[in-house]
Amino acid sequence: MGEVYRALDPRLGREVAIKVSAEQFSERFEREARVVASLNHPNICQLYDVGPNCLVMEYIEGEEPRGPLPAR
Repeated sequence: MGEVYRALDPRLGREVAIKVSAEQFSERFEREARVVASLNHPNICQLYDVGPNCLVMEYIEGEEPRGPLPAR
């Protein structure tokens, strides 16, 4: 749904992930932001900020998922 970039938050000196949408804040993008912001779990990244076409999230080191994940 968008491209994700690794960046540095200069105000707090921490790495973040920035997900950029090709469009302005679409309904789907807004729904994703609301869902992520409403959840609090160690396996779900934190949402730090929302822009007109981007989400700034917690950066988590790891491998990119490949293909569909198994349902467990």
